[in-house]
Amino acid sequence: MRRGKDALLASAIAGSILVGILLPQAGRVAEPYLLVWLGALLFLNLLRLAPRDLAGTFSRPGPLAALAAVKLGALPLAMYGVAYLLYPPFALPILLLAGISTGLGAPFVVNIVGGRLPLIVGMITVTSLAVPFVLPALVHVLVGSEFDLPLADMVILLVLALFIPLGAGWLTKRYAPSASSFADKNSFALSLVFVVLINMGMFSTLSPYFFSDQLFVLQTLAGSSLAYAAFAAAGYASAPKNERAAGLISMTYVNNTLVMVFAAQFFGPQVAALAAIYNLPYYAGILVLKRIICR
Repeated sequence: MRRGKDALLASAIAGSILVGILLPQAGRVAEPYLLVWLGALLFLNLLRLAPRDLAGTFSRPGPLAALAAVKLGALPLAMYGVAYLLYPPFALPILLLAGISTGLGAPFVVNIVGGRLPLIVGMITVTSLAVPFVLPALVHVLVGSEFDLPLADMVILLVLALFIPLGAGWLTKRYAPSASSFADKNSFALSLVFVVLINMGMFSTLSPYFFSDQLFVLQTLAGSSLAYAAFAAAGYASAPKNERAAGLISMTYVNNTLVMVFAAQFFGPQVAALAAIYNLPYYAGILVLKRIICR
């Protein structure tokens, strides 16, 4: 059963990525509704989160505060310094990617590979609210450029894509337990449907990269893969012993889509490319972590 799920997960991820790249016109049908698919994915993967567990994360905020400080401060500063010394063209893209908030897709990852869900949801909330203040300041100090991450837009995104699915899950469990039980039992299969739709939509926008400059794609893929590994190591090392899986996921599964949008707007497509190509180690990492953590 486990091997069958692993094969199905790998096939769904690889197949949807290829469809998005090779048949971008098909992926563009799903692309306008990415927030809808993400909200549905979160609904399915937050059904198991009890309100008291989430409240407990905020009532004992030590691990959450420590991880958030690493995520928004220590990690982007360290990654920028290393990238600047080794390959300066990647310094700014790495800074943006390292300093962005924990991603809204992280609950799906934690339910696949293991980890403590309340800490992940806490990291999404705290880092999403803090990043509009912290990341632009870091970029201004280190690079000298100015750009804005609109706080109102981040709050709206958080409400639509996190709090509404979270509340819907709790209401479904309370008032429609049979529907909640069905969704929970079939969560993996249903989640794959939305992962496929998200991948197709995302990679349809990335398709031109794979045909216009293959060398640049390979360089960017190498850089994004190394960044993923460094984020994972930082999350594992900075989390308490019993929270290491959640710490790793909260550092690696980030809102790289937001980075791609804002980087393209303020710094150009080449800076945005690393955040876009990060989707490949993002999804490949799920398969690797599933084997490591779920052993």
